[in-house]
Amino acid sequence: TPAGQWIIGRGYDDNKLDERRHPNRHDLDAATTEHPVMIVNGSGHLSAVNSKALDMAGIRNGSPDPQGGHFVVDEHGEPTGVLHETAQQPVRDQIPVPTVEDHIEALRRCNDAYVASGITSSQDAGSLTANHVRAYQIAVERGVLKLRTSMMIRETLIDQLDGLGALQGFGSNRLRIGPVKLFIDGSLIGRTAAVTQPFLNDPRDDNLGLTMMPKEQFEDYVMRAHAMGYQIAVHAIGDRGIDWVLDAYEKALTAHPRADHRHRVEHCGICRPDILDRIQRLGVIPVTQPVFILEYGDGFIRHLGMERIQLTYPFRSFLDRGIRPVFSSDCPVSSFVPMKSIQAAVTERTGTDQSYALEEAVTVEEALEMYTVAGAHVTFEEDIKGQIKAGMLADFAILEQDPRDVDPSTLADLGVTTTIIGGEVVYER
Repeated sequence: TPAGQWIIGRGYDDNKLDERRHPNRHDLDAATTEHPVMIVNGSGHLSAVNSKALDMAGIRNGSPDPQGGHFVVDEHGEPTGVLHETAQQPVRDQIPVPTVEDHIEALRRCNDAYVASGITSSQDAGSLTANHVRAYQIAVERGVLKLRTSMMIRETLIDQLDGLGALQGFGSNRLRIGPVKLFIDGSLIGRTAAVTQPFLNDPRDDNLGLTMMPKEQFEDYVMRAHAMGYQIAVHAIGDRGIDWVLDAYEKALTAHPRADHRHRVEHCGICRPDILDRIQRLGVIPVTQPVFILEYGDGFIRHLGMERIQLTYPFRSFLDRGIRPVFSSDCPVSSFVPMKSIQAAVTERTGTDQSYALEEAVTVEEALEMYTVAGAHVTFEEDIKGQIKAGMLADFAILEQDPRDVDPSTLADLGVTTTIIGGEVVYER
């Protein structure tokens, strides 16, 4: 890489490093001072950068924390290079913007990997710019994107949507506009999710996580998107964050009643019993990622303790209350392979085989339904996909074995032999 050009990496988990900490600018400076470096945590909610990147972004001693973010500093007030949540943005603003062709190539690679794992439909969890939307359309036209895709549109594009008059579902069964997407908090693994009790094993004894914007502003976004007729999907992991989301949904539904809104909580991590009751009463859909347990569960236990772990990702409790959860991956935060999520939901064991919330386990059949039938329902497409039967789109995958007949602890290893979308074989091993 020529001197001065960016070096960017992603995917580390500080809980799996020997030092049990994030890399800092000194660690990265030891690797290079000629290049700006940004290493993104696996969660995507925090990063480590070197001194050159800090200088380019103008982050220095005394720089105030942005709303929804935190510059980690040492005992002298000097930035360590660890950036939480929105504090990453000043550095990201220095990185060259990908072109439309860059996005199309990324979509091609994602498509090929996804269909090889048996995925036939996907949801982009945050189309943020016009170039994102444009790249999707061109990728479909060129035939490099076979996946059926719903684009979640970020709240910053609401004005453009309103001006265009485009409603949810606009497009085709290949590419369509999906819900409006917002973020309200961070992550459990990064200890930035908005919680009601402080995280454990944290440098700050009173760390209750972060919220991405003031509550009034957040509720205004929700009210406006709901009044426009959109389904809303909000990233909320901590129980305090979920409280905010349910408060906003309740206010919007009171002001503008809608029977079949299917508003969503993306992740829905820490769910107290009263949160479960409100989700049921409001008809909200939790969209969860069991693979988090497999890939990050050991860190969750360290940051929350086993008592609070019993409140996290409560699949069985959802079902027992008549709530219809949806399973998904949250790639690139975690693996997109569905069978990994299904193994985690069925076994409730972490990557080191530690017991998690065992009482929240579901059966293989239930897990498959949450990926297929429930996945189609949450996008208002249950009439055309999600099941293999006459009149439905011919979208399905063929596995090596019946997942009901294998050892649950080996489900993640169960391979795909064929993937078919719209009657077309898009992957064959």
